[in-house]
Parts: sequence; C-alpha cells; structure tokens
Amino acid sequence: MLNGAIIGFGKIAQGSHVKAFFTDALKDKVKLVAAVEPIKENRDKEIKDYPSLKFYHSTEELFANEKIDFIDITAPPKFHSHLIKEGIKNKVNILCEKPFTLTLDEANETYKLLSESDLVFMPCHQYRYSPTWQNFKSFLNENPPGSKSLLQFNVFRMQADQGGTAFRPGWRTDKSLSGGGILADTGVHYLYLVNWLCGKPIKVSANVFNLNHPEYKVEDTAVVNLEFEKAFAEITLTWGADRRVNTARVVSNSGSLSYDGSTQLKKYSNGDEEIITVPEASDKSHYFSLYISLINEFVNRIQNNESSEDFRNEALTSIQLLEKCYESARTNRTINLDE
Repeated sequence: MLNGAIIGFGKIAQGSHVKAFFTDALKDKVKLVAAVEPIKENRDKEIKDYPSLKFYHSTEELFANEKIDFIDITAPPKFHSHLIKEGIKNKVNILCEKPFTLTLDEANETYKLLSESDLVFMPCHQYRYSPTWQNFKSFLNENPPGSKSLLQFNVFRMQADQGGTAFRPGWRTDKSLSGGGILADTGVHYLYLVNWLCGKPIKVSANVFNLNHPEYKVEDTAVVNLEFEKAFAEITLTWGADRRVNTARVVSNSGSLSYDGSTQLKKYSNGDEEIITVPEASDKSHYFSLYISLINEFVNRIQNNESSEDFRNEALTSIQLLEKCYESARTNRTINLDE
C-alpha cells in the first residue's frame, strides 16, 4: 500500500483526483492520507468535508509530520516547478497536473533534476486513457504505408473555467499563475495528445487572439497547425463560443473517423460505416475515470521500480511545443522544429 498527499485542494483535486483515489479500483493499492491547502478558509471547510485526510498549511509541515511515498500536485502551474523540487528533495514520487511547469526555463531545469533522481514522475496527461483517443490512435496505426492523415480538433467553451476555492477563482486568465490563456490551459492537453497520436512534429504555426473576452489579459482563442511525417493536425480552441462543444475528426485516403462530442464515433472504411460507442466527454464520472487509469499506471511504475523517462520526456516536449506555438504567434511565422 502506497501512502500519498495531495498538494492544492481546489476544484480539479476534489472533482477528479480525490474521487479517483477513493474508488474501489485503487483502494487496495494506494491511500491518500494528507493534503496541503495554504488558505485557511478552504482548509477549515475541507477538514469537515474530508475527515479521513490530515490537512496541512505547507509542504514543510506535511513532510515534517508524514511519511509518504508520493505527492499529487494539483496547485496552479506557477507553483509546479517549486513543488516538484520539494518532492525530489524529500525523495517522494510525483504526480503533477499539466502543464508541469510555467515556463520553458523552469521545464528544462526541472527535467534535469528529475532525470538525476530515481523517482517516478508522471504528468497528468490522462487523455491517453480515453477510449475516444485510443480509437483515433488505432485508426492512424492502421493507415496503409505512404498515406497521410488530417486531424482536426475543436474545443469550444463560453469562458475560462472558474476555480472552486477562495484562491483567485479567475486564476486561469492571470498569466503570472497560468502561463497563458486557453493555449496554455486546455491547449497543452491537445499538444501532448497529437504528439502521442502522431509522433514528433516537424513544423508548427499558431495564432492567438481575444475573440469575445477583451477583459482577459490572456488569449481566449488559439488556432494551432502542426505538420508531422505522416499527418497534419489543426487544433482550434476558444473560450469565446456560444456553447460548450468538443468535436474531432481524422481523415485519410482509406477512411475517416469522426467525433461529435456524444457517445458515438463514426468510422468510414471501404464504403462501410461503423458506429463505435464511447463515453460522453461531458460525463464527469468518465472524466475522473481517466484519472483512475492514470493513477493506476503511476502506482504500478512505483511498485515495479520502472523508469518514467518516457513521461518526463512527454512533459518536457509539451512545454517546448507550447513555447514554439507562442513564438509562432508572436513572430507571425511557421517554425521548423528541426531547427
């Protein structure tokens, strides 16, 4: 049984991480024993709501009083690099929400420290466990040699999601805390997702702008185009839409696979249509089930003393690619990533 602590007890922690830890699927493998929440107002409320957890106001207090095997970092991105370093210093394994650092300089420094340790590190890149994206990956893998694919992702929201605690509910639109707007927030998910689906990108171009939220000090909309050896991908993200919608499509000369945000994928191949049932993206129980799969793999790696080099590389690559997207938008040019 591994014992762990969650650091930052906000909306994502309570809505997904904690629920996953308390499920039957994980209860025999791992136990959440403590939490760090620096804001007293939140801490006082959560002590009553989660009596099985010991709450602390700082990581220093946590490590002075608890013997744990891992930490789960769910604080805003500004604090990620420091908290990862605290985990390394105290020799605990680390699960960390995306993006795993605020800047590329932090990413390079943190990556180096993680590489020099024998700890398991895993970023919360939970989309890989989604049946929807697993079907997309299977479709791409089944493509005949020499064929290329076009992927399109549309993520429409009406506004930036609000934090659920007394800590700055609008922190996602504060660049000093989030690192950027929708591209640094939801966009990071899709940057690592297309990298997982298609391999190393060759070129990237991006535009970021404010569509319907001039009060935001960060972009509310981003359009990213990526070129791969065997695919092209377009990612469109906005906080300025009229409703919440997720859609995706992949097409090639051998067929197509499309997703409209419902519980169905439509696959066309050789003139035949196939309907594939998948969980609905807006289903919260499905969303936190992805964390169950993520945490399960994290725990298995710790118990089996397996390397997490692949996850370190994935985390660093996502920040490198994010930086190049912002550079492309700033300079209004396509960037050759081989350079």
